[in-house]
Amino acid sequence: MTDEKLTWTQTRALIRSDMERMVEHMGVGSFAHRCHYALMPGFQALFWHRISRHFYLRGYKLLARLISLFALYLTSAEIPPTSSLGSSAFIAHACGVNIFARAGDRLTIYGQGGFGGGFGEEDIGAGPGYALVGNNVTVAFGARPFRGVRIGDDAKLGPGAQTTRDVPAGALVMWTESRIFTAG
Repeated sequence: MTDEKLTWTQTRALIRSDMERMVEHMGVGSFAHRCHYALMPGFQALFWHRISRHFYLRGYKLLARLISLFALYLTSAEIPPTSSLGSSAFIAHACGVNIFARAGDRLTIYGQGGFGGGFGEEDIGAGPGYALVGNNVTVAFGARPFRGVRIGDDAKLGPGAQTTRDVPAGALVMWTESRIFTAG
């Protein structure tokens, strides 16, 4: 799905995909459970980001930033409208999460982690200082790739892992000294 001026239908489809991912993760999908999930901070962070991103792409940048700021105060997760998230994203614990990235589908963040922007103005295709994240990436508690790094499809960042280097597809990143393990 392109980021060019998302329609309301496309925005609602992204929100629906986030809810379906929440149901998949939690294992129960009754109406009462869906209502409960909709109130959880992780889903609220994604919901408000989707709305904010919609307005940002439509040119209402001030409104988008205000919605993003409201969501930050509500959930403690910082996802600016300049960040792009693919479908079926999941945030387990929103507190301390920050996402300054262009991420693919099925991103999973477990809490107090994210993609930090920060170091450098280098643009690798996601925006200045933003990470470029593949599909099906998992970020464990406290894991933080800094500056503009590329993270390949199916990569997993372990608890507390920090990296300033690109992560190949299917790799596991562990420890703060950023040891990268690949298959083979």
